[in-house]
Amino acid sequence: MKFATQELDFLIKEKKKTVFISEKQQKNTAPRVLYGRYFDRTGIYNIFPEEIKEEGEVLGEVLSVNAKPVKEGFCAVVTEEGLAFFCDGQPITYEAYSLYQSIFSRNKGILETNVMAEKKVVLLGCGSVGSLAAMELARCGVGSFLLIDPDILEYHNLCRHQCGIEDVGNLKVDALSRKLKCINPAVKVVTFDGILQNIPKDMLDKFCVEGATLFIGCADNRAADVYANRISIYYQAAFLSIGFWERAYAGEIFYHIPGKGMPCYSCALGDGGNISERAQASHHVYSNQEDTEGLKFEPGISADINYITTIGIKLAIDILNASNQEYIPRLLRDLKQYTIICNTSNPQIGGEMVEIFSYPLQVSTSLVVGFNDKCKNACRLEEGELHGNHIGAGNI
Repeated sequence: MKFATQELDFLIKEKKKTVFISEKQQKNTAPRVLYGRYFDRTGIYNIFPEEIKEEGEVLGEVLSVNAKPVKEGFCAVVTEEGLAFFCDGQPITYEAYSLYQSIFSRNKGILETNVMAEKKVVLLGCGSVGSLAAMELARCGVGSFLLIDPDILEYHNLCRHQCGIEDVGNLKVDALSRKLKCINPAVKVVTFDGILQNIPKDMLDKFCVEGATLFIGCADNRAADVYANRISIYYQAAFLSIGFWERAYAGEIFYHIPGKGMPCYSCALGDGGNISERAQASHHVYSNQEDTEGLKFEPGISADINYITTIGIKLAIDILNASNQEYIPRLLRDLKQYTIICNTSNPQIGGEMVEIFSYPLQVSTSLVVGFNDKCKNACRLEEGELHGNHIGAGNI
């Protein structure tokens, strides 16, 4: 049976109205304004958690015990069992849910929420790469983020960034913080609107927990990754870098886990290490060189950036769960410490460099990086070179 659009609208409007509300909110009998969204076509009142109430609109108020519901509009009345809800003076049903368990229910058996909630991520760069990494890790249940980026979100960012037009003009760290809290209102977010070299040491001291923290480098150059890996070693934290080659036709992922006998970024890639000259010649997406259009970033479409970033995110999840014996790694056992991924093998896009790839979407599994001459088969930073140094203001 087919209905005209107007008939469908009528049937939807006749639908019984329902309130979606968390158990915590439903049991909160304090007088207050209720914020959220009402969807006319479904009849759903979605009451937002207190942590993100500013994201919603005013729906109505919580009235005192035995108060008469308002004749027009939406309200809640306090009862012995919690809140009861009314629309235009008539009672309406509600569905209470456990907020945290409901959000992460589909991760069950793969990523345990009680484990992921204790994990911490220091995100170095909140652009197209960092915003996707943060959003996906928040969806995995990571409980705490330290976001570091000095930049403002602008219109030219929107075709690749996870934030939207409503955030243009805001600091990237603040815009991304808002998005993370909309995924998980319980997430803890600390922001620093500057470069890593200038972050106060006490901010990192308070945030980092040995064995539970991962630094993710999403900045625009190798020097930033070298510095970030140095700081991660200082805090006995793992490090992962996600970088890109020209126009994002290819990218690279590097990780370092302290205590595993691995070369750090400086040993392996900071000055070339044992990799080929071709890899040394690569640039990250946001290069410091201006192109012919005068832009201070390297062009690359979102689909290409996201494909490579997603592989980095999978590795990040594996690293965060490395001590969880019940967890089955997705990539960590198969990908080497240094991985190159291509989006295309077409020389019209990547130039002569693409000849190192046999086919599009290739992911390397055999590249090996080693220690440089200064380290002599052991990372000198892990061996104690950092002890006594001070972090912040470029002192490492």
